[in-house]
Amino acid sequence: MEKSSDFVVDTYLLDLPNCYLNRRPRFRAPPLQNVAVARQHHGTFQYQSLETGEKQQEQEQENGANAGGLDRLSALPDIICQHILSFLPARDARRTAFVSRRWRYMWYACASFTFDEREFHSQPPPLLQWYRSRHNFIRFVDEALEFRKTYFNDLSIEKFKVSMRFVEEVSPCLEKWIAFALERNVKELSIVAEMKDLIAVAEFFHPFRVPYLLPQAVFTAKSIQCLELVFCDLSNVSGSSIQLPFLRNLDMINVHMNDSIFTSILSGSPLLEKINLSLVCGLEKIHVTGDKLKMLVVFKCLPLEEVIVKAPNVESFLFRGKRHSPDKIDISSCRKLKFLWLQRASNLTDDSLEKVARLNPNLEIMILSHCSALKNAVIQSPNLWMFVLFKCKHLSLARIEAPNLRAFEYSGHMITFSSVVSSPKLDAIIHIEGPEICSRWYAKLKDMCARFDHCRSLWIRCEHDIDLIIPHEMRKPLLPQLQGLTELKIHVRYGRTNLSQLEDGIRWLFPGLKNLYVESGGSTHHFQYAGAIGDVGPAWRKCRDFIKQENDRF
Repeated sequence: MEKSSDFVVDTYLLDLPNCYLNRRPRFRAPPLQNVAVARQHHGTFQYQSLETGEKQQEQEQENGANAGGLDRLSALPDIICQHILSFLPARDARRTAFVSRRWRYMWYACASFTFDEREFHSQPPPLLQWYRSRHNFIRFVDEALEFRKTYFNDLSIEKFKVSMRFVEEVSPCLEKWIAFALERNVKELSIVAEMKDLIAVAEFFHPFRVPYLLPQAVFTAKSIQCLELVFCDLSNVSGSSIQLPFLRNLDMINVHMNDSIFTSILSGSPLLEKINLSLVCGLEKIHVTGDKLKMLVVFKCLPLEEVIVKAPNVESFLFRGKRHSPDKIDISSCRKLKFLWLQRASNLTDDSLEKVARLNPNLEIMILSHCSALKNAVIQSPNLWMFVLFKCKHLSLARIEAPNLRAFEYSGHMITFSSVVSSPKLDAIIHIEGPEICSRWYAKLKDMCARFDHCRSLWIRCEHDIDLIIPHEMRKPLLPQLQGLTELKIHVRYGRTNLSQLEDGIRWLFPGLKNLYVESGGSTHHFQYAGAIGDVGPAWRKCRDFIKQENDRF
């Protein structure tokens, strides 16, 4: 009967008829430096004895040195080989035992272990295959850790990650694996206890539906520097005993905890530099503090109502609130922000936005999305190079004074830009949501485009091509034309008129264009012009060098 590849690897590793570790092997693992070359003849591996391998290796190295062709992989030290193995999936890393006698135990001595149950599933996994794959995964992890404990117990672990679908039966296994990592002073710990179905994911947000109860020992491990928890519940954790003195990065995704536990984590982790709270259930009002904190992410936490950031050295803050409930954000204490992303921040007013921009002169990237309290936005920032305004429904006016601005994007209804001071290398994107077309529409369109006439390139996206075609009878009152723009990209979702009419309308508004791209119906039309002319009419097309239709989108 044909044996599986895992069975062959296990048998080779232990040199026993029984490939599993319920019996102690009859030999000690040889030192990793004892190298014997594995040769492959006609698709099969043939291993030599240690003495023969060493003699032949010396002979080959001598011959290779004379020929100038050493085996570069064999020349690498063990620590580098182990680092390379840490990037491979666990099953593939274990199969490297076939390479040579030196590589037999290389993976087990690695400082990093990543176990993912998905490696043991077929695509797509049958229903019964889930149980068999889970059993194989648990056996694989148990054997690997037992082998490490038997032969390399004195080595510490830098990184330990376990990712599997959680059911109550595997809880003892998770606790045993976590204890194994903690006993060896793990520095990076990641526990991913995925829910077994989508219904369970939806029920997770109910206070009584919890997945994996994380043991208290995780929050008393003084060696942990990076901690990632996914689908875990912290109800059994005592806030008074939390001590993570060297913790720097904290990622919590779909985690259940209350305000007091989060406050205890902050107070027990004085070196925290990054906090990621995504889809966390149970938080209501949080006060984020920490002199070392550099990055804070708060993403759709329930039933969160208020976030107060009192960390003076925060450089990156990303917040995304819930769709139908207001969230209050207070970042007035921040002075060193470089990256700011606020989505559905209901209490962000014109005054608070202007204050944030003024108090953070190092701000480089600002993204504001669905901030309904904004009406007249004023941005004055000397180092801002990227600014995004996305669907702020009550916004009517915007003034931008950012001399280093090189990327700007606006999406929403037509608004008035009173002033746009930016870099000459600005690339602007405008998504227009057009109401009923009237004379005022074209006047607002021309005024808005006039603020971006100095851009290096402008991209306008609209629903219908008629939104951009100014009728002939309305062109004279809209003079003068915009002469500064040289490159324009148009994306039209629904086209009603022919391409020549759209080109004629665009060229009237921007007579100085050198490149015009029109995307509609899945294809892109590229118009290139030799120079600008001032006459109005079909004569423009005489100075067109070529028209190229492309199938790909720009």
